[in-house]
Amino acid sequence: MKIFQIILFSTTLSFASCESYSSSDVDGQQIVVSDEIILENNLIDGAIKIVEGEGPSNPSPPPMQGIQTLLHYADADSPSIKANFWLGKFGVQSQQLEKAKARFLKVLEIDPEHKEALINLLNLYVKMEDFNAAAELYRKHPYLKSDSLLTKDLEESINRLESDISVVSGPNE
Repeated sequence: MKIFQIILFSTTLSFASCESYSSSDVDGQQIVVSDEIILENNLIDGAIKIVEGEGPSNPSPPPMQGIQTLLHYADADSPSIKANFWLGKFGVQSQQLEKAKARFLKVLEIDPEHKEALINLLNLYVKMEDFNAAAELYRKHPYLKSDSLLTKDLEESINRLESDISVVSGPNE
């Protein structure tokens, strides 16, 4: 378990310095964002604040109101990555781990390179003690690794863990 806690800590640190992709100019091309997308994002942001208890006061809306808004956008014909991601995060907070896992997997189905969803799913697998899934996810996505000395240590630890698992379970299992 400690090995994967180290992995999570190091990957979280390495992504803390990543830049945002919210620029309106990508590769010299202007991106046009429709009013509908802006409205959807504003409603999702408002729903997140409600769930986190930061919504409008006097009286504050119940958190379930925010969850319902997120569900609306997450389960739409064109599912929202942001809504699914936050439902996954809130699922972890409320110990609904299978639901959280499904939401993070949905995000990755839409955007297989969504780094925050990958990190959260990796954390979730460790929390669920599904170390094989955590190791597979870590190995499947090379950008979760960096060129640091810490990554080398993590790789060695993972290799030791995998060899320990094969010794315990037997060579043919």
